[in-house]
Amino acid sequence: SFTSFIMFSASRVVALLADQLGIDSDLSSATREERKLAGTFAHLLKEAALDSLIYDENEELETVDPQDHGDYDPDWGEADLDLVNDLPPPDRKRFIFSMGAATLETILVAAKDYRSTTMKAHRTLDAMRKDYRFIGNEYDLRKLEQFAKEADEDSTRRAGRIMGLQNIANDLYKEVVEAIEEGYSIHDVDLQIMALNINRANNYVTNFDASQSWVTRFKQKCRLGSRRVTKFVSKKNFVNDAKIKKEADEFVAGIKQEMKTRPLNTICNADQSGFLKELHSKRSLAPIGQKTVIRIVQSTASLTHSYTVMPLVFTDGSMGDYLFVVLQEPGGQFPKNKAIFNAPNLIVTAGTSHIMTKQHMKEWAAK
Repeated sequence: SFTSFIMFSASRVVALLADQLGIDSDLSSATREERKLAGTFAHLLKEAALDSLIYDENEELETVDPQDHGDYDPDWGEADLDLVNDLPPPDRKRFIFSMGAATLETILVAAKDYRSTTMKAHRTLDAMRKDYRFIGNEYDLRKLEQFAKEADEDSTRRAGRIMGLQNIANDLYKEVVEAIEEGYSIHDVDLQIMALNINRANNYVTNFDASQSWVTRFKQKCRLGSRRVTKFVSKKNFVNDAKIKKEADEFVAGIKQEMKTRPLNTICNADQSGFLKELHSKRSLAPIGQKTVIRIVQSTASLTHSYTVMPLVFTDGSMGDYLFVVLQEPGGQFPKNKAIFNAPNLIVTAGTSHIMTKQHMKEWAAK
């Protein structure tokens, strides 16, 4: 035997058939069966012309009776219902029955209808032939059953795969959140390795390769994206920051409990606030494309040197009697030959920097 692949014209094949068999111009007298047979041949010719024709010739030919060969069908197999890769069912593909062709969607509807009766195990052949023109014999009904059986098996396998993929995504998200909280850098390849390890440890899904498309969908669902790192810290400082945050949260929780049993005017808060001596906006209108934008200020030192104030605020909204102020002065001392402004509600001190030191805190506490 041999197989050849040929291109052909469906209309030319019809013309050759007409030349060999003759033409009956009285189409109005055509019976219903003749029209159905013509429609089947027309469909086969159109489909073959679109996909090209594979012509198989054998030296010995014999007639095959489907009724004697169980579920044998050269035009259909399990691969036609393969949903392992989560692809939609091939609804547009047409499958050949004895009286015509039908899509997978129509076949599954017919199979469900075939088993829908409550009086018997299934509907009769005559009833099915009346509702579905592509069905012609008992073999077609067994073929419907086979389609429905494999569709159910694929549906179960597909549901199990979807659940397994969801479990992988859930476990992966937990690991990603933990890694981010611990300060580790994560990239797409890290997600793939983590997902493969999770699936290998739990055996969620077979033939799972953590493809780039799966990783992309995972990032979109979890709102993860590549961001520029704005700050690098050592592991020691990162751990200390987490420890400090935890202790601060515990302190705030303890203070809130104390506030429930104490008068509000006995609980206060003091916080440092730094200010520039001269405030200017860092933006200004300028011609587009100008690389250097220069503006005038009274003192450039005033833009980088500031002062710190620390007010005392009580929980009931009242202010403390004094406002503590730290000014930056050369050598950390006020000039001896200049008078320093003084006010009864101000405590003013000097430092080499505007930032308060432990000594300033002791001075503030003593006042």
